[in-house]
Amino acid sequence: MVEARPMRAGEPELRLRALDGLRYVAAMAVALFHFTGRDSPAWGGSVREVFPFLSGFTVYGGYGPYLFFMISGFVVLMSAWGRSVPAFIASRVGRLYPAYWVAVLLIAAVVYVERDLFAVWGDLGAPGVALNLTMFQSAFGVGHVDGVFWTLWVELKFYLLLGVMVLVGITRERMLLLCLLWPVAGVLAVQADARLLVTLLEPNFAPFFCIGILLYLALREAWSVTVGLLLAANASYALWISTTFYVDWSLAIAGAGVSVRAMSLLLVLCIGAVVVCTMSPVARLDWRWLSVLGALTYPLYLLHEVPGWTLIHHLEGALPAYGVLAIALCAVTGAAWLVHRLVERPLGPVLRRAVERDLDRSARQPVRPADESAQTPLERQSRVRSSRT
Repeated sequence: MVEARPMRAGEPELRLRALDGLRYVAAMAVALFHFTGRDSPAWGGSVREVFPFLSGFTVYGGYGPYLFFMISGFVVLMSAWGRSVPAFIASRVGRLYPAYWVAVLLIAAVVYVERDLFAVWGDLGAPGVALNLTMFQSAFGVGHVDGVFWTLWVELKFYLLLGVMVLVGITRERMLLLCLLWPVAGVLAVQADARLLVTLLEPNFAPFFCIGILLYLALREAWSVTVGLLLAANASYALWISTTFYVDWSLAIAGAGVSVRAMSLLLVLCIGAVVVCTMSPVARLDWRWLSVLGALTYPLYLLHEVPGWTLIHHLEGALPAYGVLAIALCAVTGAAWLVHRLVERPLGPVLRRAVERDLDRSARQPVRPADESAQTPLERQSRVRSSRT
């Protein structure tokens, strides 16, 4: 859920339930993309043959992660503002890992049983699955147990960058400077062929995070010329990525082209949706079911692809295609609810408190003089000579 946080000192807390609902829409768009918008091992033929009409729309669902990144820029900054580094790290660990661990183990079991359907187990084996549990498998050049995990690696690098900002102190001016420099530095790293910087700065996704950051600044501190100019600049960067990088990606992954005009409109609609959900009367909606949907978003995103494809593979041919699709969507939504109810809700807060307590204790522990008994004889002799001189 999107946390309730005061926008300014003295203001009442605002729980952005509509933004929770928008996150669920993004997750469902991704699920529909994987089930009906791109070819996969699930169906006996191309999705263009199985869903000739629907696939023409759901092929655009692969854009869902870009909307996620905008929302993440908004809500993670809202969560981080005014927090300590231990509290920020603990909140991210408690939020990400419990559901992720369950997803990795469950999906690993599926791909092991369905080795004829998925080649993942043969590529990774048990060591690769174990490394996936850390969420840092990409750093080692190891593949994902499930393809959707790629976005988590991108998110982790955003958290790292925002954690540095928390360490130096988050202010409006520093966040504006970040939104000015981050996307440009990423593109310059590409031009200079600086592979490490490209990996860290994620130039294909940085503008989307910055859009979310700037929209939060506009909500928290009110609109200004600087915020407007930086938002326009990052939107233009995002437009270029949407109409170049994403078009090529869609051809390679989905096996179908997308309209450049439609991609331009989709970007505008995504930015507009975040604005409506946070800065219009819609932001005051107090429909609790929207937060329930928001709570299901993360486990739904993690669990839908491989388990959903497997279920579809075993049902397709026995039932009408749209019936199979409905069953698959209900099944992965039910699995998401179970993970949220049985794993995230009980374990997430416990893990967050434990990590924060441990990091707080480490940060407050004073630096003590070295224990002479633990020193080597050579170190003690050197210390004695120094004291005599």
